[in-house]
Amino acid sequence: MELDLLIDKYFDEAIRILDELISKKSVLDNDSISEYAPFGTGNKEALDKFIEIGNNYGFKTYNHNNYFGFIEYGDKDDIFAILSHLDVVPVNLDEWNSNPFKLFIKDNVLYGRGVTDDKGPLVASLIALIALKEEGFIPSVKIRLIAGCDEETESRCIKEYKKIFGNPKFGFSPDADFPLINGEKAIMSYDIEGYEDSILTYASSGERYNIVPSKCEFKLSIDLKKEFYDYLKMNNYKGKIIDDKYIFYGVASHAMEPNLGLNAIYIMFDFLSKYTNFKLLDFIKKYYLWDNEGKMAGYYDEDLLMGKLTSNLAIFNLNNKKFKLGFNVRAPHDESFNNIPKILNEKFKIYGYNYKRVYESKSHYVDANSNIVKTLLDVYNEIAKDNKKPITIGGGTYAREFDNVVAYGPQLPNTKDVCHISNEYMTVDNFKLIIKIYYKAIKELSK
Repeated sequence: MELDLLIDKYFDEAIRILDELISKKSVLDNDSISEYAPFGTGNKEALDKFIEIGNNYGFKTYNHNNYFGFIEYGDKDDIFAILSHLDVVPVNLDEWNSNPFKLFIKDNVLYGRGVTDDKGPLVASLIALIALKEEGFIPSVKIRLIAGCDEETESRCIKEYKKIFGNPKFGFSPDADFPLINGEKAIMSYDIEGYEDSILTYASSGERYNIVPSKCEFKLSIDLKKEFYDYLKMNNYKGKIIDDKYIFYGVASHAMEPNLGLNAIYIMFDFLSKYTNFKLLDFIKKYYLWDNEGKMAGYYDEDLLMGKLTSNLAIFNLNNKKFKLGFNVRAPHDESFNNIPKILNEKFKIYGYNYKRVYESKSHYVDANSNIVKTLLDVYNEIAKDNKKPITIGGGTYAREFDNVVAYGPQLPNTKDVCHISNEYMTVDNFKLIIKIYYKAIKELSK
């Protein structure tokens, strides 16, 4: 099918399906987890809708206990996997200009939680399959469009898939950047826990390890209200005081690029450092404050191929004198899993704090000369009229779970990364472009 005709025929349907999926609040919800909804009712509803759409178009579908589902096209033995996800990160409604769970279109731009990460790319891939099916294309492999429900937390969905179905022959995950990502850094999250009895009596910031926190609220046993407003004005930061609660606002970003955000936890500690001091504050100033590369803590690393280590302070909770700090690290070498606790434990002994590893995932690399890399890269460069080479990132996609799978879009070069931020968006023109790219890529890899 000629690609402009593809858009003319299917674009309205793509928008309709995207609106249906975005309307499902598929954020991990511990309060609604059950035997039938392992990640909460919103995630289950999104998967139900995905399967319903697949059935309506005559595809073979499968739902595995609401962990993941897939739509299949073709009857061969070898699996060509397209790995996407339906779950999304939480939202702060105060920071959105529209309902994040309703597709909003203004000035040729699509807004909504998941429009980029990852419901938009999932819909683009689905439209490509619908078009191929309706034109009678016979694939040489079984194309399996997989939708997971836990990618934004622990990827338990895709780990369950792998236990059951193993490795596909090849595949891609439309959940990162173009032109193509063939290398992903090692990822780990860790907590620091301890006790703090000081003027800081309460704090709460961050929900997920993979997000730079955009809000930090806290309470003090002394009055620093005037100093608070002076600090805001001096630094051009945003914040407010409600009763006895101080609130700082930063800027959210993906944890793989913490420098693109403004960490609200660091703002709080920086503010307090101007007017007071206590043990936890001294610890933060000494090893972490404003450092997104782990240099102050002593675990910075760098690699020519995989790039620099990044470190994100994602979570801070303090209540009844007990605190938890949650960090997310993207490292170029797997050895960081062992090096970081060794380095930190020496420092913690002085302060009496405890270290706990929460999550880890090893680095991932697919040879740049492999067929899938060369084919996908050629398709991207042809459709986008570009001349790019493969790249490596600090992000973690489903691709890292499999041997011959890479990440492929939807973020286009020289465009702002809006994953995990408020007012997440994708332009209509870029949405049309990724539909074309995924259609041509799927066809080339399965002809």
